[in-house]
Amino acid sequence: MFAFPEHGTAHLRIALQRESALALNRNRESEAIFFSTQALCAGIHQKFDDDCRKLTPNSDILSSLVGDLKVPDRKNAADSPDAVAGFADLHRRCQQLPEEWTVFQISKCYTPRWNSLTHQEMLRERTCVEFILLKYPNSELLDGKPLMIRLEPPKESDFFAVLSSIPVEVKSFLEEEVNSGSRRQDEIESHIAGIIDRLVTWLGPWVVLFSGKFTSPRDQQLEAEIFNRVEDFCITNKRSKRDQLLMSLLARRLDLVDLKAIYRFCCEMAADEHKLKGMFDFLAGLKESKFDVVFNSSCFPCLMVVDELVDSYPWEMMNTGQEFCRFGSVRLLMQLVETHRDKIKNGYLRVPALKCHSIINPDNNLAKMSVRLQAFYKEWYQDFKLTIDSPPTDSEFGTILRETDVMIYNGHGTGLQFIDGETILQQDIKSLIFLFGCDSVRLFASGLFRDMAGSHLYYNIAKCPTVVGALWALTDYFTDYYSILLVGQWIPTQNPKFREHSVFDLDSSAFKHGTLQITKKTQSKLGDENLLALMAQFRRRNWLPKRIRCAMVCRGLPVINSAF
Repeated sequence: MFAFPEHGTAHLRIALQRESALALNRNRESEAIFFSTQALCAGIHQKFDDDCRKLTPNSDILSSLVGDLKVPDRKNAADSPDAVAGFADLHRRCQQLPEEWTVFQISKCYTPRWNSLTHQEMLRERTCVEFILLKYPNSELLDGKPLMIRLEPPKESDFFAVLSSIPVEVKSFLEEEVNSGSRRQDEIESHIAGIIDRLVTWLGPWVVLFSGKFTSPRDQQLEAEIFNRVEDFCITNKRSKRDQLLMSLLARRLDLVDLKAIYRFCCEMAADEHKLKGMFDFLAGLKESKFDVVFNSSCFPCLMVVDELVDSYPWEMMNTGQEFCRFGSVRLLMQLVETHRDKIKNGYLRVPALKCHSIINPDNNLAKMSVRLQAFYKEWYQDFKLTIDSPPTDSEFGTILRETDVMIYNGHGTGLQFIDGETILQQDIKSLIFLFGCDSVRLFASGLFRDMAGSHLYYNIAKCPTVVGALWALTDYFTDYYSILLVGQWIPTQNPKFREHSVFDLDSSAFKHGTLQITKKTQSKLGDENLLALMAQFRRRNWLPKRIRCAMVCRGLPVINSAF
C-alpha cells in the first residue's frame, strides 16, 4: 500500500477509492461515501483550478467544497474525524441543491490491481459499481443523508470490456464507411442495442434509480399512495427505514421493471424464503393494481455524477423518457450551482437564448456541411452571427464565450484545435455551448496516473453552465440534421416565413442537399423551452440511428430557454 501523494491526479484518486473500500469494510458507509465522492473530485480540480484558473469571487466558498479536504497520510485514513466532518458537509450541501433534482453518482469500485493497471485495463477490469444517492425521492426517511447501493459485476468476464467498446466500434464503422463503402449500419446498431440490453439486465431492479421526481399532481398522488402502502408493509413486517426507502424507490417506478427484476430485488432484501415470498407478492400485486395502465410520467431532471471509467456507457438510455445531465464530480456540480444559483428556478437554469453565434466548418474541409448549415442558419435564424469556413481568432472566440447566450459549433472534433484549453479557463463564460462534432465531450486518457481530459471540463470549470456534445464519433449528415432539429426546436425562429412552422416541417432530403423547403404543416408544438426534454424526445425517435441518439449528452445544468 502506498502513501497519499502530495500532488497527484489519478494516483490520488485511486488512493481515495482505496480508503472508501476500507471504510465500507468497517461498515462505515457514510465515510465510504465521502471518500468515493472526493475521489472523483481530486485530480481534475488540482489540474484545472489550482494551476490554470484565475481566482473568482466565489473562491472562498468553493474552497470548502468536497474535494478540498486533505486526506491524512496514514494507513487508517478511514478512521479520520475529517471523513466524518466531510460527510456531514456533503450532506449539508446536497440538502441545499434544488428540491426538484435527483442526484446520484456512478463509479467503479476500488481493486488493489489498479495500482499496476494501464488505463485500458482499468476500463475492462471486472469490479463492483457503486451508486451513491445524493438527493432522491423519499429521502426524508433517512434525514436526507446520502446512501450507497453497491452492484456486483455480472458473471460475464467481458462485460466492462464490451460496454467500453462503443467509441472504438463506432469509429471503426465510420472508417469502413469512408474507406471501403462497407454498409455495416445494421451491425453497429445491433451492437449498441445489445450493449443497452446488457446494461439494463445487469441493473435489474436498480434501473429505477434513473428516474427523477414527478412533476404532475396525478403522479405525485399515486406516488404518495404507494409510499403509504410500502410503509404499512414495512411496519407490519418490521423492516428498517433503509429497507423501506429502497422498497419505495422500486415501488414508485414498478412500470420500469418486470417480475424477474422484482424477484431479484426481493432475493437481495429478504433473509429467508417466507419473507422473500411475502415481499414479492406485495410488490407484484402493487405493480398489477397501480400500474395496470400505461404510466406516462413526467419527471424533473436526474443529475448524474459519472466516473470517467464508466463515462462512455449509454446511461441515458436506461430511461429514454427521463431528462438527464452529467457531471465529472460532485464539486463541479456544486461549483456550477453556486455560480448560477440566482438564475435557477424550479429546478432549471433560465437562459434567454437571444444573442447566438454559430461556428460552421472552421476547418474548411466539410463542404456539404457548410452548404447545409448556411442554408439553415441564414434563413431560420437571420439574426444569428455566423463564422463560416474559417476559425475565429482567440480574441474573437473569447468575446463569443463571454458575451453571447449560445454558441453552436459544427465541425471536426471539439474546436480545441483552434483555441488553447488554458485560454478557455481564463474566461468567465456566459454562453451555453453546443458542440456538434465527433468525440466533442468524450473523455480521453493521457497517461497511467493522470485523470482523463475532455473539452467540456475546460468550459464547465470556466463557469459555462451547460455543454451539449457527443460521447463518440458521428456522421456528418445525421449530426447536421440532429443539430438543426435540437437547436431549431429549442430556439424559436424570428423569420415570419417560418414562424407558424416547426423545424420538423422541413424536408430532410432538401436539407441534405443544402436547401430549406417546408413540406407539411406541423401537427406538433412549435418548440420546447426545455432542452433536456427535447434531448429525451430525440432518444425515442427511431428514425435517428442509435449511435447518434446515444452519443448526444448534456454536460452541465438543466436549462430552459427563458426567451420563449
